[in-house]
Amino acid sequence: MKVNESYTEKEIMDFGLEAYPVKDIKAKVFKNGHKVYFFELIDDQPIYRLYSIINKRSFYL
Repeated sequence: MKVNESYTEKEIMDFGLEAYPVKDIKAKVFKNGHKVYFFELIDDQPIYRLYSIINKRSFYL
């Protein structure tokens, strides 16, 4: 997956990412192994733009 690329929710799930519930963040968050992926919804369409990937350890800080 590449930052600033667009993906459907099915494509995201096909990469093996699991949705992660979050509060107070306007983003759809998925995790896979040691990485956390942040997506934003594009214009109320079912397409998400990947804008950040961080280490899971950093996410919990």
